[in-house]
Amino acid sequence: MIQSNAGQLKSIEEAKLPWRDWILLPMLSLLTICLLLGCSEFIARRVLPASGTGLVNCTEKDPVWGLRAKANTVCFEKLAESQFVTEYRFNNCGHRAGMECGPKPPGTYRMVMTGSSMAMGLYTPREMAFAALLPKELSRQTGRTIEVYDEARGWAFPPRAVAQSFNEVLSADPDMILWVITAMDIRQEPFEGPDPGRAKVAAEVAAEPVNRSSHLAVVWHKVKVALAAGSLEQGLRDIWEQTRTAIALRHFLYEGESRQQYVEAYLRNGDDETGFLKAQPSARWESRLGQTNVDAADIEARAKAAGVPLVAVLVPERPQAAMIAMKEWPAGYNPFKLDDELRSIITSHGETYIDILPDYRNIPNPEQGYFPVDGHLNADGHRIVSGLLAKALTSGAVPALRVAAQPQAAQEQGR
Repeated sequence: MIQSNAGQLKSIEEAKLPWRDWILLPMLSLLTICLLLGCSEFIARRVLPASGTGLVNCTEKDPVWGLRAKANTVCFEKLAESQFVTEYRFNNCGHRAGMECGPKPPGTYRMVMTGSSMAMGLYTPREMAFAALLPKELSRQTGRTIEVYDEARGWAFPPRAVAQSFNEVLSADPDMILWVITAMDIRQEPFEGPDPGRAKVAAEVAAEPVNRSSHLAVVWHKVKVALAAGSLEQGLRDIWEQTRTAIALRHFLYEGESRQQYVEAYLRNGDDETGFLKAQPSARWESRLGQTNVDAADIEARAKAAGVPLVAVLVPERPQAAMIAMKEWPAGYNPFKLDDELRSIITSHGETYIDILPDYRNIPNPEQGYFPVDGHLNADGHRIVSGLLAKALTSGAVPALRVAAQPQAAQEQGR
């Protein structure tokens, strides 16, 4: 028995791995993982190609809103999810307006549009964006010469920044101001967190121009923002989310999921992302809405002093549009909540609010009007928004654009 035990101990000692194997085996495993990830990234970059510099060569720092487009510049970009190469051409005032800034032509009704990347038409050729489609439709319906001068920015543009840059809006000689709001804009108000100083530093780092033609530059930029905010975990998550593999997986997953599965998956994100959809907003979102109310009062006071009517509208984000089309949603959520809050804020100061969200109930699969991962409107989404805006603006909300209802007999004859 003693001899048997001794033999077993000797066999165990002989079976022990050499010390070098403890190094080689993990290295081999890591190399295998890297090889698999490299292959998947190579394939993903062929399936969803991206190119161009984005807005990096067309932007400069600004003391008011962090970044703005430089005058008379042109940039190109192809988003991985888009089939188009997008040209960003900025006029002599740094606006993607499709025209030079200056006095409006005689007899023209000019709407000056302010807002963020949704209104600017990020990742969409300008001729397909609702800023270009809307004036054509309004001119057709009203019989007037109408133009939309687009001053929207290619990034989040919170109400505070709209207020601070309002003199520039007025300098475009508007007959009406159209303020396009998104949940992303409200999400930026105000700086929050346990360390406001750190949050402000992170925001300043986030506002730095980044060369989007270089994947490594984009990844490093994301890591710097996360580290400035004090979150290494977020930095690692951002590295993964910026890989084309992660984008491809999410893109095809979101496209293949049912609407309900997509909404349920989205609602598992944190309050900072989903708070605008909650029936009872959190204290953080209440704080943001409070700041929005203050800024809206400033904006509307300036518009009244200039004698220019202001019209505000909320353009929904992808999950919001999907929830509305579902006609029912999980308990504790309401996709119309932010819409109701903004209407109350805008009308309480005496200006006009137009509501396009209810019409999303009647649009088949409105979430397909957005890039699934990025979340911005695609060409179909811009066409939908253009139609809804034209309907709302000509229904009587803006007297100068009102279109008289056709007599019933004429309607029947036209069917």
